[in-house]
Amino acid sequence: MSNQEANNTLASYWQQQIQAWEASDQSQTAFCRSNELSYHRFGYWRRKFLQPVDQQSSPGTPGFVPVAVRSHALTSGLSLTLPSGLILQGITTDNLPLVDQLLERLS
Repeated sequence: MSNQEANNTLASYWQQQIQAWEASDQSQTAFCRSNELSYHRFGYWRRKFLQPVDQQSSPGTPGFVPVAVRSHALTSGLSLTLPSGLILQGITTDNLPLVDQLLERLS
């Protein structure tokens, strides 16, 4: 049996279990206990089936998603000139802890 066939068989099994649970009047925990199913695995497959198809990853699909990055111009924020001539630019509330760590190391 190929990996794809095994995956399809497993998915079919869990789809049947979830349909049986939906038809029952039991909670998920009670259903899993009475059918000797792993509650965590049941929850995993239930969430997987609830996801839209376009959000489900398939083998060979890269796991990358678009990320929006806020760009900060170097002229934005404060700048700090140290007695040594070193200038720290672009100090904002977002990077203040980093600036504090730098100053602690330099002193």
